[in-house]
Amino acid sequence: MDIVIAYNAVNALISKNADEGVLRGVQDALSYEVDGAQFKSSGWDGRSTMFNWTTRSFPSGFVQAVTKKLEKAGHRVLLQRKPMILPLGQPNPKINEFPYNPDYVYQDETVERMVKQGGMIAQIATGGGKSVVGCKAAARINQLTLFITTRSVLMHQMRDNFQRSINYRAENSEPHLKGEKIGIVGDGMFHFSRHINVATIQTLASFLDEFPRFVEKLPPKGKKSTKPHPTKEEQRKEWGEKREFHYRRQAAIKKLLQEVRLLILEEAHESSGNAFYDISRMCVNADYRLGLTATPFMKDSAEANMRLMAVTGSIGIKVSERYLIDRGILAKPYFLYLRTDYTPDDVNIKKDLSEKVGNSRLGRNSPYTRAAQLGITYNLARNSLIVHQAKKMVGHKLTVMILVRLKRHGQILKEMLRSIGIKTEFIFGESKQAERMAQLDKLRHREIDVLIGSTILDVGVDVPGVGGVILAGGGKAEVELRQRVGRGLRKKTDQANICFVVDFLDYSNNNLLQHSFERRNIIKETDGFVQGILSEGSELPFHLLN
Repeated sequence: MDIVIAYNAVNALISKNADEGVLRGVQDALSYEVDGAQFKSSGWDGRSTMFNWTTRSFPSGFVQAVTKKLEKAGHRVLLQRKPMILPLGQPNPKINEFPYNPDYVYQDETVERMVKQGGMIAQIATGGGKSVVGCKAAARINQLTLFITTRSVLMHQMRDNFQRSINYRAENSEPHLKGEKIGIVGDGMFHFSRHINVATIQTLASFLDEFPRFVEKLPPKGKKSTKPHPTKEEQRKEWGEKREFHYRRQAAIKKLLQEVRLLILEEAHESSGNAFYDISRMCVNADYRLGLTATPFMKDSAEANMRLMAVTGSIGIKVSERYLIDRGILAKPYFLYLRTDYTPDDVNIKKDLSEKVGNSRLGRNSPYTRAAQLGITYNLARNSLIVHQAKKMVGHKLTVMILVRLKRHGQILKEMLRSIGIKTEFIFGESKQAERMAQLDKLRHREIDVLIGSTILDVGVDVPGVGGVILAGGGKAEVELRQRVGRGLRKKTDQANICFVVDFLDYSNNNLLQHSFERRNIIKETDGFVQGILSEGSELPFHLLN
């Protein structure tokens, strides 16, 4: 059967001659298990689909997948796409002063594949230059671009990257860009550019929400105020003014989304909920869509993964860790796994937990929450081993990142390191953006030896000089592990292009040990990483630094 699929940037339609068998095949191909379905109606199998049977439509991101499915079933598929706008930029755009390097050919190849396909995911390992790809894509399409991410730190970094790219292009080949500034929507900032805009998904979603209904606020009981409590009429007037502003701003956001021609989504897999999906589908004229991530489809949610593919398309290019390491783009990592047992940190346990845990005993079968608290944060033996490894790295003139999960753990390690004379700083979730960047600059310029960081260092941090990474926080999440290892893989220019990564096998508790094995298995299964695993209990090969 000849089947026509007509599609644009958002939706695809199947021709009316497709029979029920064809439609059911498409429905099955686009079905997924709904999150939390096991807790809902027993009469439902828990599956939903991205295919709308009534309108015979589905998201355009699945066009290639549906085409392959139908062709495999013996049908001939004719694709009719609404003509895409033509890119105004030249192929292989030059966006910085660095000379051409054939090792980075995948960056231009990624952009050209996007131009050909319209939408795709670029799976580029951490350190492969996703920000450069984003700048090249914006220069190649050279029309209204919107970059969306999940974190304000990434938004600010990409604004700086785009601005440097715009400035370079203005000075060299595109003088009309002189003086142009990157637009930004997020972190309390709100202004647009006719060229490139950056935003956080959280800010966009909040601006697109409905404004809350008016509710009168009554004066607090038992409290005296120097100011008279506003009357209901005064409150309603203030509410009306805020409501008017909200919807004027919302209209501006909707107009921006409607006019975007290139949509770039970074680390979209991290987002929970439907915000990326809903907002991307509002970009009805975004013929070009690029998902940038090292770890697509890592969520334990088939629904979230389907929504990501629905708005970007499938993976169009893969650039692996092995490729980048073999070409010296990434440092070669060496992984050392150290066995740890449990010695309670009685001083800090007494100070912090005396009323919470009762005693400091940790059994092999203790529940995970207790094990993570005592076996990781308040484990003197483990923390002493962390400090010992950091001291050895610093002794070989390496800067070190120690990555933790909990704020208190970072504070304890900071105290221990400073007590032996190692210059150490700690940044965490509440640290202000300026403070984070200041501490990162200190590490970059070797004004400190060790930087301890929580999960805020997992994404978007570029510190080329880090020679040692200590994974102190445990856990088992693959996305987090790859991002944390990536903190040390940036190319080194002032030392041997290698990095030492230390992790722990936590034999103090079965739950912690299982997580340790899962982390190690991820490294074992990654080509480019597995070659650097050292035998258990050995020493780091510091002689390779010479």
